Amino acid sequence: MIKTNLQAAAKAGETRSRTAARTLILCLLPLAETAVCAQENTATPAVANEVVVSASRTEQRIMDTAASVNVVTSAQIHDGQAEQNLSEPLLRTPGIFALNRQNYAQDLLISSRGFGANSAFGARGIKLYVDGIPGTAADGQGQISHIDLASADRIEVLRGPFSVLYGNSAGGVISVFTENGKPGTEIAPYFSAGSYGQLKYGSKIDGEQGNINYLLDVGTLHTDGYRNHSTTDRDNENAKLSFKLGEDTSATLVLNSVTLSAQDPLGLTAAQLQNDPRQAGTGALSYNTRKSVDQTQGGLVITQRLSAADSIVLSPYGGDRHTIQYLASGVNGVVNLERAFFGMDSKWLHSGEVGGVPLKLVTGIDSNENQDHRLTFTNVSGQPVVAATDQDYSMQARSLDIYVQGEVRPTERLALNAGIRQSDTTLSAVSNNALASLGSHNYQATTGMVSAQYYVEPNTNVYVSLGSGFDTPTLNQIIYSPAYVNSGTANTGNIGLQAARTQQVEIGLKTEIAHVARFSAALFDTNTTNDIVIASSNGGKTAYMNAPQTSRKGLELSGQWQLPYQFLLNIAYTALDAKVDQSYTERVTVSPVTTVYTIQSGSRIPGVPNQGLFSELVWAKSDKSLEFGIEGKANGSMAANDLNKAYSGAYGIMNLRVIARQHVGGWSFSEFARVDNVFDRSYVGSVIVNQASSQFYESAPGRNWLTGVKASYRF
Repeated sequence: MIKTNLQAAAKAGETRSRTAARTLILCLLPLAETAVCAQENTATPAVANEVVVSASRTEQRIMDTAASVNVVTSAQIHDGQAEQNLSEPLLRTPGIFALNRQNYAQDLLISSRGFGANSAFGARGIKLYVDGIPGTAADGQGQISHIDLASADRIEVLRGPFSVLYGNSAGGVISVFTENGKPGTEIAPYFSAGSYGQLKYGSKIDGEQGNINYLLDVGTLHTDGYRNHSTTDRDNENAKLSFKLGEDTSATLVLNSVTLSAQDPLGLTAAQLQNDPRQAGTGALSYNTRKSVDQTQGGLVITQRLSAADSIVLSPYGGDRHTIQYLASGVNGVVNLERAFFGMDSKWLHSGEVGGVPLKLVTGIDSNENQDHRLTFTNVSGQPVVAATDQDYSMQARSLDIYVQGEVRPTERLALNAGIRQSDTTLSAVSNNALASLGSHNYQATTGMVSAQYYVEPNTNVYVSLGSGFDTPTLNQIIYSPAYVNSGTANTGNIGLQAARTQQVEIGLKTEIAHVARFSAALFDTNTTNDIVIASSNGGKTAYMNAPQTSRKGLELSGQWQLPYQFLLNIAYTALDAKVDQSYTERVTVSPVTTVYTIQSGSRIPGVPNQGLFSELVWAKSDKSLEFGIEGKANGSMAANDLNKAYSGAYGIMNLRVIARQHVGGWSFSEFARVDNVFDRSYVGSVIVNQASSQFYESAPGRNWLTGVKASYRF
């Protein structure tokens, strides 16, 4: 029998949202009280103030950044975790919602403070980097399938005004860093198996010999999928090679590839969700919806020290991606996209003094380009058929940015930051057949930020940051006109979409207590004009439009406490009010009738929960041979369409994990087991925003399990 919170999936979930969050908070209050009353003789502190590079582009402690930036550590990525999706580690970061669609053909639905929530696929509105190499193309569209969690060392997540210094579509920045090799040579095979035919296996080899440091990881993932028609196979290869070319010169070569084959179960209507949350959506079987991806990319990071105060960094990269996607649509229902992408970030870093005042300065030129060849065919029962309506476009996105960013510390207690970036982005689409070309458009913007940070105490500071950013449409967003998506009329494209402009302000607090506890809080207020929103979504095709005024306001809290008796507590909480500030209209055509809808001021922006909470209590023996963890996750309700007529309900779930570790000779072993959704809650994990056939809902698994083993041998 479907449980109550699943029955309410298509209704507003405000009451559930408050109840789920309140229940989990109440469960954690005793733990919080224990943290406050912790004895002086606690175990060895596990709370460390990590070094980050995302905010200032130079190394600095998190405590010294006037920005909302969090680090997911290696242990948090790997220990007792599935290492399958970026949604796992990003749970720990406030302000970020990485919703697992249970659909590898569509990736995760990732948003940062509400930016990117309406992405039809992949990540939009967020900058992605792997070892300094962009995973986001020149048009702002990002892909995450090549990110290899099995070899990740840490993930930095930056939100707020500082992120605008990364240019177009930087509502947030997610940077993944690969592990470095350890001295000597180590080989580390791994294997895990779990519910729904899930298998993951592979091996890492890493080492360091003299001036050469290396890592290679090769892994395979297979799952039959929680839902019908969601079988997936994915192969990842990730390599990193670092070497010294001289006393002042170093280089890091990064290579990775991914091969993906995934069925697409589509979304469900409220009635389908109620009847069977594991079924495939309408059209999935008849059109055999699916996606295949082959991507290879590489990059080189060269660092040249010019003097004790100056260095330059050159980061060229390039790659290609081939995607074939079968949609639940006849005309243009098969998309064959080949993309070549390349670029380089060149920057100069200076650290010194001006008039006796410490100064850090970074300035650079960032250039990116992707060239696409887009072919479409008619989908006839899952087979491509040539038709007169087929598209054959040569598309291009180019960006060239110049930026400068600096920090001065006029006193020991005061730090001032400022930065400015000039961006130039051009999108174009030329037809190679009888269909009309879509044209080209150039977007230019000057963005910037300023901040002030004041140390109330050596371990406590407050800050205020302001920033302005912009967000161009992606090539995918200019392909279809709303009339074509709704009724199949002649497609004129959507090159007239304007870039969104955003103003942000953030006030924050960071404090650390004797390396035993760390806490941060941030209030933010963001206002956007010409926000890019979904006009209509139908049969796998989505058209976009500009909304006049939207806003995103909220609160982020995160904390970590080392408790007595080897307990560690982590908490991350987000409250988000993302809404429309000025009414606008949408025209939806279901041939031959066109209906005009008004999106009222005050409506919630769909695709993002109004609050989220992650909590974790971990106990480990002093020698780390045994470890237990309890994870709690709660999300508030989420609008599924602009009209706010459909919602997914709020929910809260609990996960358990256990890890055992042994050392035998030169071998190290670890075994883990985890049970997710212990109480077998039924809930909606994600939504497809504004889906024209009301197939909004993407159901999440009930109780499920995973177990695995890792080994390593050092030569």
